[in-house]
Amino acid sequence: MQEGYLRTAAFAALAGVNKKTLHYYDEIGLFRPAYVNEKGYRFYSPFQLDRLALIITLRDLGVPLQVIREYLGEGDLARLDEILTAQREELDRRIVQLEARRALLESVQTSNRAFLKWCDQGPQRLYREEERIAVLMTGEEMDRGRSVIVNYLTDGPGTGLCMEGQTRFLYQKQKDGPILVPAGDYLCLYETVTKPICWDWLVSRRQMLQEEAAAHGWQLEDRALVEFDDLSAAQEAPRGIRMRICEKNSSEIDHR
Repeated sequence: MQEGYLRTAAFAALAGVNKKTLHYYDEIGLFRPAYVNEKGYRFYSPFQLDRLALIITLRDLGVPLQVIREYLGEGDLARLDEILTAQREELDRRIVQLEARRALLESVQTSNRAFLKWCDQGPQRLYREEERIAVLMTGEEMDRGRSVIVNYLTDGPGTGLCMEGQTRFLYQKQKDGPILVPAGDYLCLYETVTKPICWDWLVSRRQMLQEEAAAHGWQLEDRALVEFDDLSAAQEAPRGIRMRICEKNSSEIDHR
């Protein structure tokens, strides 16, 4: 071994990288050792640390190794600025994506925790935050047998069935939805059911909530919202229904 040179393991430890990383970088022509002896052992110079640090920095920024290799071959700072600009745009896109995923996670977890806490516990008076929903399918379309597929990855959870008097529609929670579901105290009922949601179930549970409200001297809005929890893998799927407790009945859907 020549004086001042380091074997792969020693150089990797000094640089804070894995030994296999140096082998891989050598194989793809990204970062080669200072020399290789007749037995095939790789040796690196401490003066190579700066170049390796540049590679690692760009890699940590998410720049593809192929792009890094091309830049090292050119050494043009203008090209580096283009690479960093493109990577910044990619990071901005990923940040938006991650924020959306975090919001989806929080929504799913909140829904799941509600079902875990209140399922099969009977009617409960609970406070619910304001929500906005949009119509996915009208009652007439459901009666005609129309179907709709909701993609949780793009639309998020929050599919439900709204019953307003004799009117009903399938809805989806949406931040910019045209229909406002106001915040307030709701009389809620969470159950596990073995059959798909049906109109008779909604009517019977709505009547149960109305009877519970009457026993406490509460008035309920005419609107009943059925929540589908499709997160359960069990045959018994949780379902929820809620009606808002109010001073007086409200027969109109708020489109503010």
